[in-house]
Amino acid sequence: MKNLRTVIVFGTLFLTHSIPGFASGQNDIFGVWGTVLLQGDFRLLSPELNKFKWSAFNETRTRDDSPKGSRYFQNLLFGSLGYQLNNNASVWLGYAHTWTSPLNKSSFEESRPFQDFVWNQKISTFKFVSRSRMEQRIRESTGNAGYRARQLLKVSHPLPFVDGLSAYLGDEVLFYMNRNKFGKKGFSENRVFTGLSYQATKKSGVDLGYMGQYVDTISGRNIFTHNIQVIFRHKF
Repeated sequence: MKNLRTVIVFGTLFLTHSIPGFASGQNDIFGVWGTVLLQGDFRLLSPELNKFKWSAFNETRTRDDSPKGSRYFQNLLFGSLGYQLNNNASVWLGYAHTWTSPLNKSSFEESRPFQDFVWNQKISTFKFVSRSRMEQRIRESTGNAGYRARQLLKVSHPLPFVDGLSAYLGDEVLFYMNRNKFGKKGFSENRVFTGLSYQATKKSGVDLGYMGQYVDTISGRNIFTHNIQVIFRHKF
């Protein structure tokens, strides 16, 4: 679609300026988020289990907030089980374990149980995805818990000049439901992302894009990170 590039550019500009201070250059940090994503179902065990899904991925994040340059910042290991309610809707239960190394602070680990409702919808040649998540961030050393609601919206569209290539644009807003040590109650974070997705084979693909992450911190020293996202995907 000839207007797709215009839609993506103006959509990104709108999203990155939709929150006061979002692109104001507060503590600009650059990083890389690298992910390996594996997905499948249980039909090999029994044809009656074809509606039950599984997903697992590992994500490593870096930041250049150190005088020495880019450094390891965080690693997240996710696993989840889902059930396909119908052609559009699915529900998921999952768990993530995270290892975080803040700059000039002690490293810590978290347990993150989460619950998802996912809606996929095709309208003409556009594909829309909505994911509503509730997660519980539990710091293992103290037991302090942050209950966080997350809403993600994403739209993608195939590009005509390369088979299997599509462009995507999305946004995710995050809110804490309680007072905790991770972030302030209420709005805490916004993530806008855009890029290209390539389906190399029927089962494997790769995404390459950008994510702008605005974090409204408890201290008021808000952060904006610019991240290159690389996602390797495989379905079994």
